Amino acid sequence: MQAVLQKFTDNAISKTVNLPSTATTEDVSRILHLAWETGCKGVTLYVLGSRKKEVLETHSSQYARGQIEKGESAEISRSDQEPWQSLKKPRPEALPGVTIQKETPVGKTFVTINTNSQGQPFEVFINTAKAGSETAAISEALGRLISYILRMASPLEPRKRLEEVHRQLWGIGGARPRGFGKDRVRSLPDALSQVLGKYLDLTLEGPQRVYPVPQSHEQDNMPLPNPVGGLLDADLCPSCGEASLVYEEGCATCMGCFHSEC
Repeated sequence: MQAVLQKFTDNAISKTVNLPSTATTEDVSRILHLAWETGCKGVTLYVLGSRKKEVLETHSSQYARGQIEKGESAEISRSDQEPWQSLKKPRPEALPGVTIQKETPVGKTFVTINTNSQGQPFEVFINTAKAGSETAAISEALGRLISYILRMASPLEPRKRLEEVHRQLWGIGGARPRGFGKDRVRSLPDALSQVLGKYLDLTLEGPQRVYPVPQSHEQDNMPLPNPVGGLLDADLCPSCGEASLVYEEGCATCMGCFHSEC
């Protein structure tokens, strides 16, 4: 490349040939002879690790150099070092996915799970309540965090990560659970966990998973609190925290504690 380009260059020209730390004397000799045979005006060779201060350096080589300076082994497992040091995977223009509907204590929720070209879960979108509400903001935040967990570099495959998210959210209780028995939904996070579990079961070959009811939630055996009738579009009240904040005559009013923003 240098020999061709220098035909159109009046000043001196040089090409730096970067070699790995495993380069041999034969590799260096072959490059220098090729530069002489093609009439190159100059050539620069750089072997990784040949200088104490590196101009351009990867995370792996930086780690190796640090281990050498400490007198430790510089051998690095590519699978051990690079996954958590790399950037998150970029999103393609289009992705296939599935949307699952779920009734929750704060209203109807739509959960969309998209997959990448390998069929692994890639991102999650959660849509609950009207845009601009606190419930909608919390839903979007949950979706963004789960999507980041799925897209970040890791030695653990995305499906395994989604299973762990499902397990962590399972059984989280709230102030106003919904339903009974296996249809009981304790909170928005619990509803999301149930949706993720359903998705994992639908895409799993073999027997479905069964999770026991968490023992830490004694409220499951308690009677349901008196519901505020028909508040499926209610937002979270900043005073009592329940999903009972509705807009009446242009004012946000809580039907539970009667907190008013007017």
